[in-house]
Amino acid sequence: MILNKKQLSAAQKGIDVLIRKINTLNSSSEVFDVMQVHAWKCRIEDLTEEIEEFKQLENASELEFSKENLLEAIISLRVASGLTQKQLAEAIMVQEQQIQRYEQDYYRTASFERIVQILRALSQDIQLKIDLKKAKVIRMFPSVEQDPKVVQMMKIVQERQRLVVY
Repeated sequence: MILNKKQLSAAQKGIDVLIRKINTLNSSSEVFDVMQVHAWKCRIEDLTEEIEEFKQLENASELEFSKENLLEAIISLRVASGLTQKQLAEAIMVQEQQIQRYEQDYYRTASFERIVQILRALSQDIQLKIDLKKAKVIRMFPSVEQDPKVVQMMKIVQERQRLVVY
């Protein structure tokens, strides 16, 4: 995923470089060269998709996300809002590098409070809908009996207890 205009520019330049490389090897019939050209064409397709996604986000007025890509949605929302990483950092009073680190890790390391702060900075109209009927129960401390390692250890202890002679 392209995160900012600098990466967008690098992706566009990367495509140009790959096209020039393909043109130099296109006439070759060597197996390695044919495989290399194929790999470069696949990379061009990937970069083109990422560029199109970034440009669509820049022009988007409404975004919809699933639970699978919710954290990635924050990056998409920033791009769609037209804010740079630096502008977002200024809005929530952190260094630009912090936003870069968050986005590099798709906000997995950000606290819930920080994510809420970022969402508030990005948009005044965010609606979060949660269907509690479909929500999974998450236990902070899962039952010990459900842990396979614990089950295995308990079996070993029970076997050793049977072997102990009083």
